[in-house]
Amino acid sequence: MNFTWGILGLGSIESVRRVRTLQLAATTRHFNERAVPGLGNVWFGRQLYLATLGLRVAERAAERAAERGSSAGKIAVANAIEALGCWLAIRGGLRAGEGRVRGTTLLAGKTDLSFRSVSQPGFYVSQPMRMATVSALPALGFADATGSRFSAFACNADGAAFIDAVAADCHPFGRELVEHLALWVCGETDQVNTDAVYRGLAPVLPLPPRARQLLHTRLEQGAAGEAADDRTRRGDALRWVRARRRGAPPVAWEARPAEITQAAHWADLHAGALFFLARDAALAVLDALEQEIDTPERRVAIGGPLPGAVQAGLATLREAAAAFLKARHPAREATRFCTECIAPLDAEVLGHLLERDGRILRRLGDQACPGPAFRGRVGEADGAADATAAPDDAPPADDPAWPAGISHRIHNLWWLGLDVDGLLEAWLQPATGEVAHG
Repeated sequence: MNFTWGILGLGSIESVRRVRTLQLAATTRHFNERAVPGLGNVWFGRQLYLATLGLRVAERAAERAAERGSSAGKIAVANAIEALGCWLAIRGGLRAGEGRVRGTTLLAGKTDLSFRSVSQPGFYVSQPMRMATVSALPALGFADATGSRFSAFACNADGAAFIDAVAADCHPFGRELVEHLALWVCGETDQVNTDAVYRGLAPVLPLPPRARQLLHTRLEQGAAGEAADDRTRRGDALRWVRARRRGAPPVAWEARPAEITQAAHWADLHAGALFFLARDAALAVLDALEQEIDTPERRVAIGGPLPGAVQAGLATLREAAAAFLKARHPAREATRFCTECIAPLDAEVLGHLLERDGRILRRLGDQACPGPAFRGRVGEADGAADATAAPDDAPPADDPAWPAGISHRIHNLWWLGLDVDGLLEAWLQPATGEVAHG
């Protein structure tokens, strides 16, 4: 990110996100993928629909623009369609706390709905919902992929059928929704603030029955080339969350539920929960240490007396890490991390954590020092959220019997299962409260 600094000319500042991965991103993805393969961070059906629609509209717009030798990219089109859908949803009125819409502050004052305007950086959020679907679209069979990036995806027949099922009754100005949006992308119409486009794009609307059926089929069958084990795990997990909704007994790791047919799947769910508890305990230690450092000028000797909050956090971390190691799961990096966390000396554990962080806090000799994304006590509550929270988190699952630390994909699948069964709105209403019209 570049800024101009007065008479001093051009300067460059790196934008550093306050995200602590502890060099465990691959391990986190592994346990999430073993819990519910192919789901990504999706928790309601219209996330998949809007991203798939973006692909199809971009492809249709490219065909129209071919004679001019230029067209908008798939990412720009998908982001703009999502932004337009959120704008229309906000315009229609949202319940307080609605989590299916992003950019309520950014979009509130926008009036120019031309594609040129909506597709500009800064019109909408930097992390759209589309990003939560990138691994799910090809895994579930909504798109064909020649690479791992969204721009390498192509809407396939199953994706087109899903779009048609959602938008069957949406015909702005007598056109199919895809065709109308392609005209919008090509700059041939700005007429997108209509009831038909709202019904086609607003992420807060329920899926029609046919679309729910198709989504359920994709969750059960996945893409043509998907591994049978992945398909089995995802289908079993879906049946399990549905059984929990119907009042199945609370979870005990010693008793695998009948819906989870593979012992290895249950072992991965258990080990993943233990790993996530250890990772979160490590993040809590670093949060406590950051608050103790307080200002960019301060240092803390990791080998000296430690504040009570840091000592208590280290005790919790050792207990959680030992629990993971006791499970003897073969995940190598998780085992290495938890082994570091049970080191006998506090300074050794803190040293490992600081070396794994390096962004918010870093190690300098035997001292803990502020890193480039350090914040300290300024915005303390927001700082912790920035360091750990994902923008795609679903609302907390209403079932209190999920074991601590279980993969967030189980919570997401809980909500997606409700959407598939046409029950999402009824379960969200108590959490989102009254409609706030704007």
